Amino acid sequence: MTNLQFKRISSSALLQNGWKLVFLFVFVNLMTACSNSDDDKNNDVPTLQGVISSYNEFGAAMLNVTEADMTKAGFSLGDVISITIDGKELVMPYYDGFYTRNAEYLCVAYPTYPSICFTANNTGLPAELTGLVGHAVIIKMKEQGGCLDVQQALSMKYTNKRDDYPKLSDAEYANARAVHAGHIASGRLHRASSPFCNDINRASYVSEYLEQEMVRTVLNLADAEENMQAYDIPPYSRSLWEGNSVILCPLKADPTAEDYNNRLIEALKKLPSYPGPYVVHCMEGKDRTGYVCALLEGLCGATYKEIVDDYLVTYKNYYDVTQTKDPNLCNTLVSLRLNTCLMYYAGVSDEAELPNVDYAKAFANYLLSHGMSQEQLDDLVRVLTAPVLK
Repeated sequence: MTNLQFKRISSSALLQNGWKLVFLFVFVNLMTACSNSDDDKNNDVPTLQGVISSYNEFGAAMLNVTEADMTKAGFSLGDVISITIDGKELVMPYYDGFYTRNAEYLCVAYPTYPSICFTANNTGLPAELTGLVGHAVIIKMKEQGGCLDVQQALSMKYTNKRDDYPKLSDAEYANARAVHAGHIASGRLHRASSPFCNDINRASYVSEYLEQEMVRTVLNLADAEENMQAYDIPPYSRSLWEGNSVILCPLKADPTAEDYNNRLIEALKKLPSYPGPYVVHCMEGKDRTGYVCALLEGLCGATYKEIVDDYLVTYKNYYDVTQTKDPNLCNTLVSLRLNTCLMYYAGVSDEAELPNVDYAKAFANYLLSHGMSQEQLDDLVRVLTAPVLK
């Protein structure tokens, strides 16, 4: 091999190796850039650290983190987040109210709480997540705005000023109305907000409505005896209270709870021994009242559509929300609130089955299997479907 040939080969080899080195350099820099990019993305995911500071009376874990802390870290109401504690990751929505179904996890920035909390709705946390005061938690974003539709649907606000509802009658403002569903007799059953407690400035309007409709018995789902003694009760409502025409049945808004159903069924056993017409109420006449009226409507042969239509009238009265204007919002409200109740009482596990349920049969079976006799059931249906004599 001549020196010239050797030089040419060496030059060619160096050139090839040079290109390899350049390629390797570029490749390494690209990989480093991608790695840094991934790190930047991870650093951009809202994350917050805290500890469990206490547990409240409902079994929720209170954190040393406020809503302001969450906002500063990049979280918003309606996000889906994760809370990791002792290596266990729980994925849940972040709301300002208890907007999930029973036993589902959620993180709540409740307006009257000093800090945020997480819990399983209405049931409290399972045993393995209790007794962990002082344990560290990591809050991390999973899906920004992933449950915003629910947050918007269930956090609607209304006012307690009569003048803010010029298009509503006094009865509509008070969410007071007769129940027309199934075979319930006209004027036999009514529903309303509280005729006793005036915290939402509607009691006097309900009282006037009850007097006008000659209601004679009240099924009160909100108050115990001590509450009633503290109220400044409007005249007709007071006459019902002092006349022993009020059945007290204070309930929490969980129709699947054993205590709820035991109390309710005992009250419904009593109802036929009291004269009608009847009114069912809680504070707003919305959730507890809606669930009990749905049970009574279905028991008396109402269809799914009739039950839903009656339930949503409340949202028109308080928020001007209707199925025509706000179909998606109404579907969310029904799915999260009413359908949970109907599925439980009807014994079905799929919402899609609800329009086809024979509610008279399903709800009768439920009441009979939870301590009501056939005679008591027949008496309840009879007093709800008997014509009103005026």
